[in-house]
Amino acid sequence: MVKDGAQLYTMEGIAAGLIMLLTTYLVLGSTSVYTPGDTHLTDMQLEQVGSDILKIMDTPANHTSKSSLRILIDNTDTQGFNDSFSGTYFNSPNTRAAVTAFGSSRIRIKTTIWFRNQTSNAVEKYTLYSSPDDIANPAAEGPGVRVTRLVHLDARPPGLQALDFEAWESMRDKPQEVLVEVLMWQV
Repeated sequence: MVKDGAQLYTMEGIAAGLIMLLTTYLVLGSTSVYTPGDTHLTDMQLEQVGSDILKIMDTPANHTSKSSLRILIDNTDTQGFNDSFSGTYFNSPNTRAAVTAFGSSRIRIKTTIWFRNQTSNAVEKYTLYSSPDDIANPAAEGPGVRVTRLVHLDARPPGLQALDFEAWESMRDKPQEVLVEVLMWQV
């Protein structure tokens, strides 16, 4: 007489084997592989870091002082902006861990200020800073991210650094909001 106990053990073994194969397939199939299509993740990180830097630069030390971003724009201090944005904040040891996530610490920036010409009411731009590579080779501007911040400028007193750009000088005597736009890309 044949007993069916052996058949149950065989079926249980086959079922256990299928479960192990299915589990192995799911585990190996769910591992993430970094592909070029996932580069938007690093762009999002770069955008967040850039936005945070502009926010930090636009935060005054107390309620009566101006933020460093307002002071740099008021004085049209191009090198000071680069030193502050890239040197003090982006490449600081505190944000260095975030920079290594981008795969490259060679970040180039181009900063443009958009404002309203108070003489002609036209919207104009002034390039506050552009990385040296961008000036030498404009085609080096690869895919990048853009971060912006609205900054309130008070009426500026005469005697500050004069620019050759007449439209920028036309807004000296009246307060207004300007849009600071920083384009960042990896080299």
